[in-house]
Amino acid sequence: MKSYDVVILGGGAAGLMCASEAAGRGRKVLVLEQSPKPAPKILVSGGGRCNFTNLQAAPANYVTANPSFVQTALSRFTPKDFVALVQARSIPYHEKKDGQLFCDKSAKDIIELLVSRAKGRGVEMLLEQKVGDVAFSDGAFTVQAPGGAYRAPRLVVATGGLSWPQLGASDLGFKIAGQFGLEVVEPSPALVGLAFPEREMARFKDLAGIHLRVGVACGEWRLVEDLMITHKGLSGPVMLNASLYWKPGREIAVNWVPEFTVESTFNQLKEDRAAGGRGKFRVWFSQRIPRRLAERIAWNAEARGPWAALSDERLMALARDIHDYRFVPAGTFGYRMAEVMRGGVDTREISRETMEAKKVPGLFFIGEVLDVTGQLGGCNFQWAWASGYAAGQNV
Repeated sequence: MKSYDVVILGGGAAGLMCASEAAGRGRKVLVLEQSPKPAPKILVSGGGRCNFTNLQAAPANYVTANPSFVQTALSRFTPKDFVALVQARSIPYHEKKDGQLFCDKSAKDIIELLVSRAKGRGVEMLLEQKVGDVAFSDGAFTVQAPGGAYRAPRLVVATGGLSWPQLGASDLGFKIAGQFGLEVVEPSPALVGLAFPEREMARFKDLAGIHLRVGVACGEWRLVEDLMITHKGLSGPVMLNASLYWKPGREIAVNWVPEFTVESTFNQLKEDRAAGGRGKFRVWFSQRIPRRLAERIAWNAEARGPWAALSDERLMALARDIHDYRFVPAGTFGYRMAEVMRGGVDTREISRETMEAKKVPGLFFIGEVLDVTGQLGGCNFQWAWASGYAAGQNV
């Protein structure tokens, strides 16, 4: 049995950051990663270019049952701190929009940064190590893996969530939490498309692939961003973010022309009706959203017959269909298409200062395995860096 100061389960974003920081403080660190290569999720992120942080990342960009938890870690390791690491290695990057930073070349640049930084500080990393039993006795944790048994007084769980099962996602982190008596907030897919209920499928039939900028609301949350219609539901950045706030049975509202409101369009429709302007309305509408979608919405809301004969009720129904289309999703597109997972180890069980379990000294949880989920655009990577840094400074 080999002994270390710290054993880290998971060689992804959070695990590698933690390893570097701990080794930099003189700790003897072992990282156990189940995949053949480190950080497989980084490799596929951001279309292969890794949206490695967001300059605007702040506590308000995260969803958790314990909102105050993220403040300390995010303030101690900021987006600028990670950018400094990127710049020190001369990795070319660019800002796409709204503070979202991407590699110019490849996500491999970020992986190489993390791995070389960790190994340069003496971190030992073993790949293809699917962890078996984890036990605690005599003040230390023992981890069984294919390479042998490893023992350390501090164990860091950086196993990620359930998203991207095709990359080897597992529930190991939740099993360890349960083993040591920690609560877990029920996990679900997040940053994922939302599926149409059966009655809406016919309405959007043959419209898959249409992109446009819309306003979306889910309860008190609202955002104007890009949306994509797919063969099974609605996706794109605005709907992925909406999925963070959606729960089964909750309604989603879409404003197809967000620069206008139900009231303003209703008044315009009444003026057009008085002037016999049905054609004018169709031109106005199709100039603002793709024509195929415009025709589908108008067909569903208009009554057949002369434009001048449409009642105020019909015009109001049309205005609402344009600016306040509502549906209750049948569900999400699932973990295979989810960027991340919502839920996880309850942060009320964890120290916000150190990421250590309050009930179990020496046991730490970082990254996606925790009940902390960021909005789209680099926020989840920033949480990985910040939580990994916090644990690395305290193991």
